[in-house]
Amino acid sequence: MIAKPMTLKNMNYKNKLCSLGVLIALTGVSQFSHAGAWVADKGKGYNKLSYNSYSADEFEGENADFGEFDSTQITFYGEYGLGNNFGIFGSLSHQDLEQTDASGNATTGSGASDLELGIKYQWQADPFVLSTSLLVKLPYLYDENDPLPTGNGQEDVEFKVLIGKSLYPYGYFGVEAGYRYRADAPSDEYRYLVEYGYDISEQVYFRTKLDGILSANNADVDTNAPVGNLSLAPEFDLGKLEVTFGYNFDQGKSKSKWGVEFTYTNEIYGDNALQGETLSLGITRVF
Repeated sequence: MIAKPMTLKNMNYKNKLCSLGVLIALTGVSQFSHAGAWVADKGKGYNKLSYNSYSADEFEGENADFGEFDSTQITFYGEYGLGNNFGIFGSLSHQDLEQTDASGNATTGSGASDLELGIKYQWQADPFVLSTSLLVKLPYLYDENDPLPTGNGQEDVEFKVLIGKSLYPYGYFGVEAGYRYRADAPSDEYRYLVEYGYDISEQVYFRTKLDGILSANNADVDTNAPVGNLSLAPEFDLGKLEVTFGYNFDQGKSKSKWGVEFTYTNEIYGDNALQGETLSLGITRVF
């Protein structure tokens, strides 16, 4: 799950936010720019196009035949404010995959990923931001029976609660918790995330996340049975630590503000899951 730029909107809290809003305008993109709980105002939003390179040579679980897993993907993520504290969001990737067994035999796959679409509602802004979201994962853009598929062919539905809090001038803090229902064979999942972000200067910012998945242990298949794509095990636990540095261009010169982000992600713990690292370079647009 990736962080997003948001703004605050709450009429009862308008006066208290006035001075903070001036500071936000001066910096162009606020310290809340990449927090998940905030919902964009009507007609405003965020886009990110990123190139991601992933490599894993370790599998936490029972798979003596595993050698290495590598992937590259181009991902689009977007959010858009609908007004009345509602926003929509979604993501789609194109992936190139290669999985090698212990003997050096490689299997490859390429194509679109699952399409994820969601809607979010912000309930309050004071004393902290509280939002809920509903997301669906749609597996209709690839063939799940490919030797190395780009998805598991299952529909998912996820409900999440998101909390955000300004620590101005010391950044912001966010927490997310949710449950993902996975149709058919795979186990359902508990999702959790902890995030901190800070504006180093008017144009440079930093954020870090711990993003986790905890299996509900209710898969309808043998969880130790071989799978074509080891990143798509039917039941697994996984924790990822992400560090991002970003730079915003053209502060105050236009309504659309462009930026660039570099992200390093390390899968630091897990069970029945790949353990690897991701390097990501992204172009962002706030409008």
